[in-house]
Amino acid sequence: MTTTAMNNLWSYIQGLSLSQRNRKWLAERLINPTADDPKTARQKAYVRDTLTRALNEAYAAQRGEIQLQTLDEFLAELDEEEKA
Repeated sequence: MTTTAMNNLWSYIQGLSLSQRNRKWLAERLINPTADDPKTARQKAYVRDTLTRALNEAYAAQRGEIQLQTLDEFLAELDEEEKA
Protein backbone atom coordinates (compact mmCIF):
# COMPACT_ATOMS: atom_id res chain seq x y z
CA MET A 1 0.00 0.00 0.00
CA THR A 2 1.39 3.39 -0.94
CA THR A 3 1.96 6.21 1.52
CA THR A 4 -0.88 8.18 -0.06
CA ALA A 5 -3.26 5.26 0.32
CA MET A 6 -2.18 4.79 3.93
CA ASN A 7 -2.76 8.50 4.64
CA ASN A 8 -6.19 8.31 2.99
CA LEU A 9 -7.05 5.27 5.09
CA TRP A 10 -5.93 7.03 8.25
CA SER A 11 -8.00 10.10 7.37
CA TYR A 12 -11.01 7.89 6.77
CA ILE A 13 -10.57 6.09 10.10
CA GLN A 14 -10.19 9.40 11.94
CA GLY A 15 -13.42 10.62 10.36
CA LEU A 16 -15.41 7.69 11.72
CA SER A 17 -17.52 8.10 14.81
CA LEU A 18 -16.16 5.17 16.80
CA SER A 19 -17.09 4.21 20.32
CA GLN A 20 -14.38 3.14 22.74
CA ARG A 21 -15.42 -0.47 22.17
CA ASN A 22 -15.16 -0.03 18.37
CA ARG A 23 -11.73 1.57 18.70
CA LYS A 24 -10.52 -1.33 20.83
CA TRP A 25 -11.87 -3.85 18.29
CA LEU A 26 -10.15 -2.02 15.42
CA ALA A 27 -6.88 -1.76 17.33
CA GLU A 28 -6.91 -5.49 18.08
CA ARG A 29 -7.47 -6.28 14.39
CA LEU A 30 -4.65 -3.98 13.35
CA ILE A 31 -2.23 -5.40 15.91
CA ASN A 32 -3.24 -9.05 15.42
CA PRO A 33 -4.34 -9.51 11.80
CA THR A 34 -6.87 -12.23 11.07
CA ALA A 35 -4.17 -14.20 9.23
CA ASP A 36 -3.02 -15.36 12.68
CA ASP A 37 -6.50 -16.64 13.41
CA PRO A 38 -6.45 -20.48 13.41
CA LYS A 39 -9.59 -20.73 11.27
CA THR A 40 -8.21 -18.31 8.68
CA ALA A 41 -4.87 -20.12 8.67
CA ARG A 42 -6.65 -23.45 8.03
CA GLN A 43 -8.68 -21.92 5.22
CA LYS A 44 -5.58 -20.45 3.59
CA ALA A 45 -3.77 -23.79 3.90
CA TYR A 46 -6.74 -25.58 2.32
CA VAL A 47 -6.85 -23.13 -0.61
CA ARG A 48 -3.07 -23.34 -1.06
CA ASP A 49 -3.11 -27.15 -1.01
CA THR A 50 -6.08 -27.35 -3.38
CA LEU A 51 -4.52 -24.95 -5.88
CA THR A 52 -1.18 -26.74 -5.67
CA ARG A 53 -2.85 -30.08 -6.35
CA ALA A 54 -4.81 -28.61 -9.29
CA LEU A 55 -1.67 -27.07 -10.77
CA ASN A 56 0.24 -30.33 -10.42
CA GLU A 57 -2.61 -32.15 -12.18
CA ALA A 58 -2.56 -29.58 -14.99
CA TYR A 59 1.20 -30.10 -15.45
CA ALA A 60 0.74 -33.86 -15.44
CA ALA A 61 -1.97 -33.51 -18.09
CA GLN A 62 0.34 -31.37 -20.24
CA ARG A 63 2.98 -34.11 -20.03
CA GLY A 64 0.35 -36.66 -21.07
CA GLU A 65 0.58 -38.55 -17.78
CA ILE A 66 -3.10 -38.14 -16.90
CA GLN A 67 -6.31 -37.10 -18.63
CA LEU A 68 -8.28 -34.35 -16.96
CA GLN A 69 -11.99 -34.62 -16.36
CA THR A 70 -14.19 -32.65 -18.77
CA LEU A 71 -16.60 -30.05 -17.46
CA ASP A 72 -19.56 -32.24 -18.43
CA GLU A 73 -18.06 -35.18 -16.51
CA PHE A 74 -17.50 -32.96 -13.50
CA LEU A 75 -21.06 -31.61 -13.55
CA ALA A 76 -22.47 -35.13 -13.92
CA GLU A 77 -20.40 -36.21 -10.91
CA LEU A 78 -21.79 -33.29 -8.86
CA ASP A 79 -25.34 -34.25 -9.85
CA GLU A 80 -24.72 -37.84 -8.74
CA GLU A 81 -23.34 -36.68 -5.39
CA GLU A 82 -26.39 -34.48 -4.80
CA LYS A 83 -28.72 -37.40 -5.53
CA ALA A 84 -26.90 -39.70 -3.11
